[in-house]
Amino acid sequence: MTFMTDKAKIDELDVDIIRALQKDARTSFADIAKNCKVSIDTISKRFSRLLKMKVARGATVLLNPKSFGFDCVASLSIRVDYPHVDDVVAFVRKIPEVVFCTSAMGKENIFAIGVLKNVGRLSQVKEYIKGYPKVKDVTANIWVGDILLCPENFEFEHLEE
Repeated sequence: MTFMTDKAKIDELDVDIIRALQKDARTSFADIAKNCKVSIDTISKRFSRLLKMKVARGATVLLNPKSFGFDCVASLSIRVDYPHVDDVVAFVRKIPEVVFCTSAMGKENIFAIGVLKNVGRLSQVKEYIKGYPKVKDVTANIWVGDILLCPENFEFEHLEE
């Protein structure tokens, strides 16, 4: 079976490689090759091709914020008037507990992720954002399952307390 994206064509072997590396980015190409019943060279070339096509961007470690004592991870949806999106994104990115913030399309036009000590602090951060003059509304959703965050995409300066 072949899977199509807008820019790339991948098959079941490519998916098997991706899945193996998602489970453990340290999995050797030799182990993947053995499980897929192909040569190590085939896995190496396929992975290089996935990188070149930008289907994959390398491998990383996933962090569990709870191991740092942060018991609340939440997504924040923020609604502002369109002309003020960039200004509010810049404001929200300065909040220490916000590890990711981007503009979005939809009812809310800003999406952020916060890593906080507790739900009480989430409430404070939410009210702080709501108090910014250009913000119309803020909603928060607390994540409850296993939470693993990619450190490449998140700021963790506030972990160094």
